[in-house]
Amino acid sequence: MAETHVSAVLLPRARAARTHFPWGGAAAAFLPLIVIVLVAVLAPLIAPHDPEKTVADTRLAPSGEFWFGTDSVGMDVFSRVVFGARIAVRFGITVAVCATAIGILVGTFIGLSERSRGIQSALGGALNRVSDYIVAIPDIILAIVVVGIMGASDLSLLIAIVLTLVQAPIKLTRMEVLRVRNEAYLEAAELGGESRARAAFVHVIPNSIGPAMRNMPLIFGNCVIILASLGFIGVGVNAPTPEWGYMISSGLSDLMLGEWWETVFPAVFVFLSVLGIAYSSRAIPRVWPRIAAAFSTPSKKRKNLA
Repeated sequence: MAETHVSAVLLPRARAARTHFPWGGAAAAFLPLIVIVLVAVLAPLIAPHDPEKTVADTRLAPSGEFWFGTDSVGMDVFSRVVFGARIAVRFGITVAVCATAIGILVGTFIGLSERSRGIQSALGGALNRVSDYIVAIPDIILAIVVVGIMGASDLSLLIAIVLTLVQAPIKLTRMEVLRVRNEAYLEAAELGGESRARAAFVHVIPNSIGPAMRNMPLIFGNCVIILASLGFIGVGVNAPTPEWGYMISSGLSDLMLGEWWETVFPAVFVFLSVLGIAYSSRAIPRVWPRIAAAFSTPSKKRKNLA
């Protein structure tokens, strides 16, 4: 009878939370990311020309036919800038997902190993020290070293950028695990006979991933910056693939002659993309608790009441 009464009270509240959830604010927080992703997905429809083929004379100024002009080999700068968003989004999403997933797993292992003994404790401590050493290395230098060792390819770029950006989710998750591991429900699960591995995946990780998940847009933005930086110095995506950093670098000589469009437009897109992602990364922490509250199930609330 009491269970029925609790459900009757909680269900209307859950529906009301979903009804009154500020979807406008949530959409505004994610709007810059949505726009960037849409430009990348719709690039073949937006770009009027093939981004890797010569379509006109070289170094044409912006006009009604070529909105951003043409570059030193006659390729349409607007089409290349738009397709450059596809490269940035592809790397950004892949790096954000991989770095966050790896960071959560490694951070959880390090956090739980700090109250263990034997091999697990030694391995956790070693991983923590290695992470501290990697943090001390500048991101660009670390990425250049990894690409230099593995050779220039999309896979080596991906590994290099993930290695430089995985440290933040590791540290964020470790701090949350150190807090969560002392909770009473985790001790009750262990006393109930659950293994440490099951307790980690069922109880520790779900309650420790919040900071790392909210950090994903920041990883996305940093990935765009690192990818453009590597392309600028010539160790990024291979030419003639349209990539913003490489476009900026290849247009520097023309910039000195007053032909600014090949360099300025991709630089502006890098700036706007990173600015929009930074806005989302600052707004998402304000929206995240409301999303969690709106979609929390009555069963979870019932457990909290119990």
